[in-house]
Amino acid sequence: MHMPSKGLPSRIRDAFTAYMNNVRTRKKLVFSYLLVVFLPVLVVGILLTNTLREQAVNHAVDQAANNMNKIKRQIEETLQIPEGVSNTIFFDRELMEIVSHAYESESEVFQAYRGYDSFTTYMELYKDIADIRLYVNNETLLENWSIFRTDSATEASEWFRKGLEGRGNIVWEHVPNPTKEQEEHLSLVRQVFKLDMDYIGMLVISVKPGSLYAILEQEPFETLIYTDGGEVVAAKDRTWIGKPIQDYLDLKEEPAKLLVESIEFESSVDRLHMVSIVPEETILKDARKVSLIAYAIVASSLLASCALILIFSSAMSKRISVLSQDMRKVARGDLKHYSLIQGQDEIGQLSRHFNHMVENIDDLMSQVRKADESRHELELKQREIRFKMLANQVDPHFLFNALETVRMKAHCNGEAEIADIVKSLGTLLRNNLEAGQGDVSFESELELTRMYLGIQHFRFGAKLAYRLPDPAEVQGIKVLPLLLQPIVENAIVHGIERKLGPGLVDVCIVMEPEKMLVAVKDDGVGIEAGKLRELVASLDDPEDDSGKRIGLRNVHQRMKLHYGPEYGLLITSRPGHGTTVILTFPKGEHSHV
Repeated sequence: MHMPSKGLPSRIRDAFTAYMNNVRTRKKLVFSYLLVVFLPVLVVGILLTNTLREQAVNHAVDQAANNMNKIKRQIEETLQIPEGVSNTIFFDRELMEIVSHAYESESEVFQAYRGYDSFTTYMELYKDIADIRLYVNNETLLENWSIFRTDSATEASEWFRKGLEGRGNIVWEHVPNPTKEQEEHLSLVRQVFKLDMDYIGMLVISVKPGSLYAILEQEPFETLIYTDGGEVVAAKDRTWIGKPIQDYLDLKEEPAKLLVESIEFESSVDRLHMVSIVPEETILKDARKVSLIAYAIVASSLLASCALILIFSSAMSKRISVLSQDMRKVARGDLKHYSLIQGQDEIGQLSRHFNHMVENIDDLMSQVRKADESRHELELKQREIRFKMLANQVDPHFLFNALETVRMKAHCNGEAEIADIVKSLGTLLRNNLEAGQGDVSFESELELTRMYLGIQHFRFGAKLAYRLPDPAEVQGIKVLPLLLQPIVENAIVHGIERKLGPGLVDVCIVMEPEKMLVAVKDDGVGIEAGKLRELVASLDDPEDDSGKRIGLRNVHQRMKLHYGPEYGLLITSRPGHGTTVILTFPKGEHSHV
């Protein structure tokens, strides 16, 4: 069998492609212009201009429809927030217990309210929510900004009646806000039930009017939002809020196109509607402008493009050739070479991106080298710490068993305080001996510090007092191990122990947007200015083997190696007034530092 040979059109196409691949860019541009631009523009220009008018009209309508869809999506996203919050509150058992319980005193009500702050949390998280209120029939409850007793006026209101008819589904109504001088807001209304479906109350979540107004103001044409009952709940002209939509439409005398969209929600029994009024004069005005512009473009482009194509093609071809030479130099390994092509066109942008890419490659290689060096240095520091810790171990198991024997003996003899101190000492030693390189919870660091301070308090008695923050403040935060206890130990040894009279060690935490500060303060003897300067200078000296303040230097250098050079210790002191050491941590995502 004979294979079919290529047809004449295929051979012509292949020959033309092969020819064009060998033609320089400048000639390609000129040839392409004559073949693809000049002749088609001359033939099709007049016909195309006539169709542009119709397309402009359609485009204006489509643009208005697109704007409507965009605004609809934004409004749906805004109103889905109270819908999601209502779903959460609908199944909130703690809230159900609070509002359905029969209280015997006002203090009992205050105690119940104090432990529940979900409404405030939702309003802080979602800025589009203006207010959250729950109307209940429990006469033993006290009214506050969130919980109200249902009175006869509320039960007689239209929005309350529609909420009852919804039977747990969402109803959107214009509801007066008693916390804001009865100002009416678009609100989500929904019944709340117990697990046995007994009625508890009516939930109202008001949407901030400014959120809806900000969305509608993006629309160039007059746009309104109204309920199934025809009541306007949001509009660019705020004087129509609360009035019937039909009254507004009846006042419009000029011809216009109405675009209507409905907003539906899965848990809602009613809908909201949007209407945008597009004047026909605006559409036709744009169409006339498009026609004039199209005729001008066709005429001017044919006259000017012939001359400009020669200039542009020559300049572009030269710039492309220079950029190609720059790329070849970098490809040969010269990462210090930069392209010098200037301009804001695509070739100029490509040149700048090329230079940026070369610079990033060079920086990345430097960062990799520095990262390897830092990682190696960190590993050496960790090994040094573990070596020093292991050097101090004679037999950890023997030590722990002996401490446990002493603790049990003290416990049997009724010496509970001594037993607790021995237990804390054993836990403290075990944590120090078993410390690894991985992160630990800050709560465990606080607990370790608390045990250490308990031991020192047993030792010094009334001479030493201390304060520690609530572990709940740092819940979920991870840090390097053995950072806080050495700083506290330094405060006791060099500050409180040398002071005449009682002293205080105070540990506090300050949360900033991007950092967490942990301050360890003592009111001990303080540090003289000269010694303080020497101490601060020694913190960054990796070769300092004097043994003075080794705990501070170890903590400081481990933090800088792990978190970065901008983190570590800050020390301030006044002789006779005490010393403050501040540990600065980065605060990242997921509460990790």
